[in-house]
Amino acid sequence: MMDATAVISPPKLLRLIHPLVWVMVLMFVVWGAGAFLTDQNRAAFHSAGSDPSVVSERIVVRDLPNGAVGIFHAESGTTIARYESGQGAFVRTIFRSLVRDRRVRGVSAAPVFILYTLGDGDITVEDPSTNSRIQLEAFGEPNAEHFRQMFDLAINLSSFPRDPTLGK
Repeated sequence: MMDATAVISPPKLLRLIHPLVWVMVLMFVVWGAGAFLTDQNRAAFHSAGSDPSVVSERIVVRDLPNGAVGIFHAESGTTIARYESGQGAFVRTIFRSLVRDRRVRGVSAAPVFILYTLGDGDITVEDPSTNSRIQLEAFGEPNAEHFRQMFDLAINLSSFPRDPTLGK
């Protein structure tokens, strides 16, 4: 009698590959999928910059005498905010972290930053020299409100071309 049980063996090539190699292949597939999805999110974020609901203003941050920090409108040079030593801890911390990132990357350009709001009202500060962004809503509404006030002042100082027919 013949034994009805046949042993099915995997192809020779697959038997030669160690199981840890398969684990590594799976890890690369997962890593690749994560990198692809991250790039998709980044592309969506960058395309949001061309959305008409995005409003932005450029500001300059400078150290002033006696430990004060000044926030200035980049276009007009007008002071938007001034924080004396011991004031504005959150604002100082945000700008310090961006300036530290500039130093690490060797950027020596003037500290010009961009404040912008997205369609949903979230406010973000960006350093165009390093492409670093901080979404300020993540730190709570009271902290984001400091930047929202600076943003509103900067918007009021902007010299947008005015339509002469609007006043009629």
